[in-house]
Amino acid sequence: MAFSDSRLWVILVTLLVPASQALSAEMMSNSPGHLKLIHEGVGVGNELIAGTFPFPDSFYHKHRREIVSHEDGSHTEWNSIAPDAVEVKASYPNSGSVGATFTFAPDDTLYGVWSYPWNGSIANAGQNHADIGLFGTDRPGINWANARAPFFFSRSGFGVYVDSLQFGSFDFSEPGTASFSFNGSELTYNVLYNSNLTELLMRYANLSSKPEMPIDSGYGPIFWSDNFEEDFHQGVSRADENFHDVMKHLKQNQIRATAIFADRPYGTGNWSFGNFDFDPKNYPDPRTFIANLSSQGYDFQAWVANRAFLYTELYNTSMANGWLFPGFDGTQFLGPALNLSIPAAYSYLLERLTSLARIGVKGFKIDRGEEREMPDAEQNLQSILFNELCYKAMETVWGKGNFFSFARSAFDRSRSKVAIWNGDSQANFTGLQYSVASAIRAGLLGFSHWGSDTGGYLRTNSTPTEELWARWMHFSAFSPMYEIMVGTKHTPWYDYSPRLVRVLKDTAALHTSLIPYIRSYAYAASQTGLPVMRALFLEYPDDDKVAETGDAYTFGKEFLVAPIVTQGGNRTVYFPRGQGRFLEYFNKSQTFKPGETHEITNMPLEYSPVYVREGAIIPTGDVFQGNAKWVANWKPHLVIEVYPSYNVSVSSFTYYRGKESTPLNGTTSITMTARSGNVTIQSGDLGVDGTILVYHKNGVENITLPSGEEHTLHIGGLVSLFE
Repeated sequence: MAFSDSRLWVILVTLLVPASQALSAEMMSNSPGHLKLIHEGVGVGNELIAGTFPFPDSFYHKHRREIVSHEDGSHTEWNSIAPDAVEVKASYPNSGSVGATFTFAPDDTLYGVWSYPWNGSIANAGQNHADIGLFGTDRPGINWANARAPFFFSRSGFGVYVDSLQFGSFDFSEPGTASFSFNGSELTYNVLYNSNLTELLMRYANLSSKPEMPIDSGYGPIFWSDNFEEDFHQGVSRADENFHDVMKHLKQNQIRATAIFADRPYGTGNWSFGNFDFDPKNYPDPRTFIANLSSQGYDFQAWVANRAFLYTELYNTSMANGWLFPGFDGTQFLGPALNLSIPAAYSYLLERLTSLARIGVKGFKIDRGEEREMPDAEQNLQSILFNELCYKAMETVWGKGNFFSFARSAFDRSRSKVAIWNGDSQANFTGLQYSVASAIRAGLLGFSHWGSDTGGYLRTNSTPTEELWARWMHFSAFSPMYEIMVGTKHTPWYDYSPRLVRVLKDTAALHTSLIPYIRSYAYAASQTGLPVMRALFLEYPDDDKVAETGDAYTFGKEFLVAPIVTQGGNRTVYFPRGQGRFLEYFNKSQTFKPGETHEITNMPLEYSPVYVREGAIIPTGDVFQGNAKWVANWKPHLVIEVYPSYNVSVSSFTYYRGKESTPLNGTTSITMTARSGNVTIQSGDLGVDGTILVYHKNGVENITLPSGEEHTLHIGGLVSLFE
């Protein structure tokens, strides 16, 4: 994109320090990517610190470093740490906070910091908030959507990462301006530049952290109830029987699932958490109960929080040792948090949560941490510590990479310890719309493994409607994690029509079949930091129309997904410019040109607007059994879907073979060459038996791919679907 401002364009950085001193850094658009650092000494003129250097060429010199000291003991240091990154360290002993102001071209767009989609948008215009979990129970769309990071970037290619756990705030309220301020007298931040935004996000991930590869059960579908201790059916009288009732109906309807978890309540004590146990009235033998779930193909997670509810073991022990943050009421939801900066408190809670893993719990649903149970200034540090603690508790028993935990409140580097669910979404179409935008925003912050409460969490007697739930099921099928809340009078097979049960079955099966594809992109995320769900502008950077699209995204590179987020089954789909034509995925009968707009009306609940890019290679199949014990002699099987186009001469896909269901680890490449009516497909050993499906205008070529060998296939005379 060429920005419209023809005058000298700068990002002006002014540190909020005593009035006699300031630091400026200028980035110039008439020479894109140039940086000039200036120390402004009031009354004594300006001193050029670093000269003017362009990113990424002559600016970067290995070990290049400059320090400017001042009479009051303060100093500013800059380091060129990479061709596209400058580290700035500011130390001002006489200042209580350090910050900066950045000025951008007026037609630039800024992203980042929060996963919550302000006004349903993926951009930050007009927002001014602290970089902590967002408190509130009446936000539009979603409450507690609290994945966050002290990082923002512009569409023009500049990024700023504040490497700090201190309490801070970001202000985007003035057009063309961004600023931040952080507590303390020292601050380190990185200024990045790369006109390729995917490479910019990869640089940020290298500076911060990357998500860990989830186990196969972490993709879902994952089932749960807000309260398994109520809403009993068909002779069920306690919670453990209610779990089995859910699993029985999943089996009867052949609905795929990989995991199931116990939300609170499940234990004894005030608000059912803090005694680190299972209520014997509802779970007479928890170890046997969990082992039985495992034998039926379900991993089991349990709800946890750093929250000391009154009179529980957690509360009493913490009070006796002085581990709780003072000044917070110990009753009900206002229970205080432990200060996990105290080594003894950390060790105690680590051991108690590890005891849950020892009886079979294979992951945590990590809740709270942003409900004013601790000082705001502690939120980010305590979030990092608690997510790390939960990770260690699981790792102690199960080993690295053999469990799955997810959280709603996660700060920056926690992405390497937990996946994300997007908080308490409303069970209405606004909740669905905001959830789609939240997924995109979370991905821009590097939180790749993401899911939402399918159908919404904040339900009423009349919500979610059947239509909303069906639309959300399709959205979850094309999310990295499909998780769905049943029970409490909102169970598809008890409270809705057989049609909705079929939609649930079909979307669960679709998501299961996409695990080879999703897993490959999850592996790529663990290596690069790039998310599975991607803002359209990442894949189509030259199309200005998608700079702020919040209701459509790419799922990896090959899929364009445009969920229906309004009542009635209608929406407009815009096909971005830059990567060729698109094919409707389900019926494979319509193609669309780049830049074209398509009006959808009255789409049946059984479908969703999903499109594949021409030349796509999409690994699907059934590689993780989960609960599908009804399949006799099940074994993993891979299906490679290919969509050749003679407009795309070479396509490739890096397939991750996995470690749980296949004999090979690591990746292998699948390539397709399409020229002059001939298609050649090559792959390494895929690790399991498979089939390749070659879609063309005259039908589908179905070719067997045995495991244990490399493959080269030549097919002539195909008429492409894209012609």
